[in-house]
Amino acid sequence: MIIYNTSYILHSTIEHDFCKWMTDKFIPLVKETGTFSQNYFSKVMVQQEDGSQTYSLQLFFKNKAQLDKYREDFEPRCLAIFIAKFQTNILTFSSTMFEHGVNH
Repeated sequence: MIIYNTSYILHSTIEHDFCKWMTDKFIPLVKETGTFSQNYFSKVMVQQEDGSQTYSLQLFFKNKAQLDKYREDFEPRCLAIFIAKFQTNILTFSSTMFEHGVNH
């Protein structure tokens, strides 16, 4: 299993709008790609001194080919929609992980 994690760092003043938009619009858009088996959207339980919050969206892919298909065919469009909505108000970074204990 490959986990593609994107972290979102945002100020608490836009937290409610961000969460609603992610659950109502963005996550359904990403699910339409049909490339991953499950996802988790979570709040990281540490608040920064500056009042910012961190959220995580994890997408679970069965293999590297599915991840590559998502990243090549769908991610640019999804990112463009995200940037159009939030512009520079949210810092994001992504990482790719293998599920521990699985042979690759």
